[in-house]
Amino acid sequence: MGTLTPQELLKQWRLDKMTVDMAIGHILQNLVDMQRAYDARNISIYNLRADVDSLIAHTGMKPNPKGRKKPPKKG
Repeated sequence: MGTLTPQELLKQWRLDKMTVDMAIGHILQNLVDMQRAYDARNISIYNLRADVDSLIAHTGMKPNPKGRKKPPKKG
């Protein structure tokens, strides 16, 4: 059973094509998918930060906590 989007779930439930139990099952499946995506994103960010820190250490650059300066506006 595949998950439905929240909009489709609401539509099906309002049309009485889905029981409350079925809707809760779909919502739980969507929640699990969202949690997996969130966890994967956090791991990616952590790994990217580690790579940046490693490059900074390898090149001997001083980290700039403020980020890159914006280029001046033209005109």
